[in-house]
Amino acid sequence: MVQSSFPVQQLANPSAGADAYSPIRTNRASSRIITKPAHSRIRQLDWLLFVLFILGTGALLLRGWQFYTLTVGERVDHPDFRVLGPSTSLGRAYGIAGTVMIFTNLLYLVRRRFARLSVGSLRAWPDIHTFTGLFGGLLVVFHSAFQVRSSIAVMTVSSLFIAILTGIIGRSIYTLTPRPNLLRLQQHLTTLDRVGPGMGQVLSQRLALVARTPAPARASLLSLLLSWPAFRRELRQRRQVIDRTVYEYAHYFGGEIRQLARPIAECRKIYSSMVLAVVAEALLRSWRGVHRLSALLMVSLVVMHIAIAWYYGFIWAVSH
Repeated sequence: MVQSSFPVQQLANPSAGADAYSPIRTNRASSRIITKPAHSRIRQLDWLLFVLFILGTGALLLRGWQFYTLTVGERVDHPDFRVLGPSTSLGRAYGIAGTVMIFTNLLYLVRRRFARLSVGSLRAWPDIHTFTGLFGGLLVVFHSAFQVRSSIAVMTVSSLFIAILTGIIGRSIYTLTPRPNLLRLQQHLTTLDRVGPGMGQVLSQRLALVARTPAPARASLLSLLLSWPAFRRELRQRRQVIDRTVYEYAHYFGGEIRQLARPIAECRKIYSSMVLAVVAEALLRSWRGVHRLSALLMVSLVVMHIAIAWYYGFIWAVSH
């Protein structure tokens, strides 16, 4: 039963509360909330690609371990010298396969550009993109036989490692991006509404009045760093609003509030994750630019490496 002394007149207009936890502001992050069957399929794909990567790496090492551990001078007398070298049959096959996987890896950019195409799930493409990038790069390293001696080869391998490193960092950001569970939030707010005169609704009303920090217009790390103080201020204000609302209701419904400690904590976490999701999305957009630039440099050097190898290989073949 609601106590008459509760200051209902001080509460905000109930009609203003719905926007506080609407998916408008967190549409990207909330769109990543997936059903259990879809999540299960993605997890299965993750494990499948992981197992394939481990098995493939093990097979490559097992095939040439004795040869790769020798020095350049010692390799000349090894039976695999004419098999695993960069310009030999299997070594060249490694390079071709790695190059094909790297160029296949770039199809992810096309898939993201045309998101409406029904060519595989957008949630599965990042996993395939990661696998082809890592394994393609690994094949290129085995193609070099772990001996990079020309300047163009040094630049190619260096750009490859930079592209892989920026890709791994970007993938980590994507994985760590908060995914606010808006359905769970609304369930908790409904639970809080049972405490007094609409505690969940009052909480959402007040949070709707907190100034929202927009994502930086330009996808750059500098823009994000300049906007970070504003995001921190919004986080602090959201937490203060939640703490103040809980404190006010505790004066009238202390026992009930203590029993709702977990839903309140989850509401605080989800409301904070809404802000952090915007930050992570902005960071991911800016980092994609860095990764895209490094990938463009890598592709240019790979093409140059192939052209030079083909040209001099062709001249060598004609002259002999």
